[in-house]
Amino acid sequence: MEIRNHDFKLKLKEGAVKEYEKVVLSSGFCDLFMPMAFVSCEEGELVSYHCSGYTALRQCRISDAKEALDILETIFQMVHKSTEYLITPSKITLDMNTIFYNKDTRQVKIAYVPVERQELSLRENMVGFITQMENNVQDGSYRYLEAVKNKIEENNYYISDMVNLIGEMKRSMQASP
Repeated sequence: MEIRNHDFKLKLKEGAVKEYEKVVLSSGFCDLFMPMAFVSCEEGELVSYHCSGYTALRQCRISDAKEALDILETIFQMVHKSTEYLITPSKITLDMNTIFYNKDTRQVKIAYVPVERQELSLRENMVGFITQMENNVQDGSYRYLEAVKNKIEENNYYISDMVNLIGEMKRSMQASP
């Protein structure tokens, strides 16, 4: 997989995205993911993402822990909802390059990239993403993300439990001075 930062295109191996996934992802009906276009080429497929109005999270500075937890909660809800579109949550790459954010509207979208390492569990994928987010929180309050990450590592949560955990963390932030 090669992500080309300037034009939001990447090359995938042939068969990395199943045919029914291509239909869902290219139709634009699934608002969780960036609409995609697929073009076959000799080495596999060239995928183009329609990201107008969104910026890769790696290029965004997250102002505080509340914003980071809001983004994280939204992403986990989206991953959970992806099953409604027959997209397997454990196949979604979660990292600062595949999550897109519109700072004005605070909307989040995922650029669907299939996980390259099949042995990577959804939990490991989520924990790795939280670690990346910790480095992008400006006000140094990454300890909230660290607490979420530790809970996820220590427990065998369902995705809905992870969403609830983040909600509890946000409420505890509001309650503490």
